[in-house]
Amino acid sequence: MNRQVMRLNKKLSRAYRDWVRDETSIEMFRDDPSDYLTKYLNRKEEPNLLGLRSDDALTWNLYSYFDKALNEGYNSSEEFILCARYAAAKVHFESAFVESGLRGHLLPARAVFNLSLNILAGWRNEADTIFKLLLRGLDTSLLGLRHNDQHSAGSLYRHFWFLLILYSLFKETTLDTSPYSYPDEMSPYAAVLADWRTTDFNVVQSLVSKMADFHLSEAYVNRHDEIREFDDEERMLFPYEILSFLRLREWLGLSNPVSFEHPLMNQPLAWLPQPAPLPNPGNNLLDQVISKFKSEFPSSFI
Repeated sequence: MNRQVMRLNKKLSRAYRDWVRDETSIEMFRDDPSDYLTKYLNRKEEPNLLGLRSDDALTWNLYSYFDKALNEGYNSSEEFILCARYAAAKVHFESAFVESGLRGHLLPARAVFNLSLNILAGWRNEADTIFKLLLRGLDTSLLGLRHNDQHSAGSLYRHFWFLLILYSLFKETTLDTSPYSYPDEMSPYAAVLADWRTTDFNVVQSLVSKMADFHLSEAYVNRHDEIREFDDEERMLFPYEILSFLRLREWLGLSNPVSFEHPLMNQPLAWLPQPAPLPNPGNNLLDQVISKFKSEFPSSFI
């Protein structure tokens, strides 16, 4: 494990451990979302915060998963399943709000993060639906990435476009990026997209290492006003874009190396969940909320 990965591991292990044991975190990200969902079912809350509360619940389960992986030495599939479910719910809720003329929005990096969680869980139907919603969202206020003089949001995150284009290639469709705000530079992902179906393990190792180098280089912010791809604690050590690449290759029937040379891929958060697909036992509270929401927003994709 190289020095940068060791430093991040040490820093984040402590941060996750403290966060999941903090009373404020417990109240805001574990208890409040559950309370809100219950009140929504009992008609004591409006649906407008369902996306936000799903996001909070996702954060709680994600940090709990990270804490167990880094501090207790095991990858909790139970927490990972809840992460993927709340991630999908977040996209569905926000998309349904937009379709109904209400306010709904996703940040690009968070959007593909949520897509990745469902890819990693091995849930192809859910991933397909989220992908379709994100494609529609490029042209709506969900993502709002059509060219204009007000923003350059689509040019900030290369891995956002990498994952959308990669999924398009997996689905054997073409994503025309010309109408949208798009990065001037797409390395290292351009090389990956050009050769992502390779059967040469040496090439796969090389592509993974290039992406992992980029991931680590983008995990630190050097200036206050600087935006980096993976500068958030949720993303620093979690190579979800690389793991998604490997899972999509699996779905095509392509083999991947059993292990990887790069240190980022040799730490607990580089786990590709198995068995795939992960069993989805459901979540009674979330399932009831979704059922009620569907009756109120029948045009939603849930």
